[in-house]
Amino acid sequence: MQNGARRALFELVQHDRELGIAFRDVPGRELKYPWHFHPELELTHIVKGSGVRYVADSIQPFFDDDLCLVGSRTPHCWLTEVGRQEPIHARVIQFLPDSITHAMGASPTFRPLVELFGRAQRGLRIHGATHRRTAQTIERLFEKDVRPLDRFVGLLSILAELSQSSELEELGLAEEPTPSTALSSELATRIVSYVRDHAADPDLSFSSVARSVGMSRASLGRSFPRLFGKTFVKYLSEVRVMQACALLGETRRSVADIAQSTGFGSLSNFNRQFRSLKHTTPLAYRKSTSLRERRG
Repeated sequence: MQNGARRALFELVQHDRELGIAFRDVPGRELKYPWHFHPELELTHIVKGSGVRYVADSIQPFFDDDLCLVGSRTPHCWLTEVGRQEPIHARVIQFLPDSITHAMGASPTFRPLVELFGRAQRGLRIHGATHRRTAQTIERLFEKDVRPLDRFVGLLSILAELSQSSELEELGLAEEPTPSTALSSELATRIVSYVRDHAADPDLSFSSVARSVGMSRASLGRSFPRLFGKTFVKYLSEVRVMQACALLGETRRSVADIAQSTGFGSLSNFNRQFRSLKHTTPLAYRKSTSLRERRG
């Protein structure tokens, strides 16, 4: 990733160092932030944009209005389609767990927040009425004249509702997030970037990925499941299917064309892999996505 592109991606709106909370408005033409982690929890609202979302061992497409809570030290990134240049807008709130729970003490009243933060280790996608209210509150918190204390109270209100909501979908399957060290994060970033850029190549192999990161096939074979919580074959299949989901949701290209352009060797293989991961057919997925957009 070019450093210039990364610097242009994020604009710091406000950071209250005493409260340990950052509000970031993210405009741009693409999302290419690396696979990364940090001690803060992160509430991300993709106001406009689409691509593939990586959280812990989860790989899923995202579209306009995607809203997720990601736990402390849980690896994650949102990536737009390779070569695609469209307006992107995201709002991100990052906060240290202690900035919320420490301020409240050990009262049982606030135990639901601690439990929410634990669940967020797998990543949580927010939907339904909870999504609508949370997105509206986030929008208000990003208004220019909102005071820092009001932002804190607003964030606390969001978290209180999330802690009681049944409209949260856990994204990751692993009991614990994948290892989060600077070295593993750097390696995972390079792998994510390489696979994303070459997934459309039907000849992409584990050996070529190993060469791209300067490792032997055996060494990467030991590291890969620890980094991503799954085998390379499953990981690559998920990346290809999720890239296909984005194309199904946003274009009218034929299923056969999408299968070809996302690296599947045949239409039958694409249909089989798609059904295995999404539990539906590509055409049924496209129809459900169109219905969701119409209901908006």
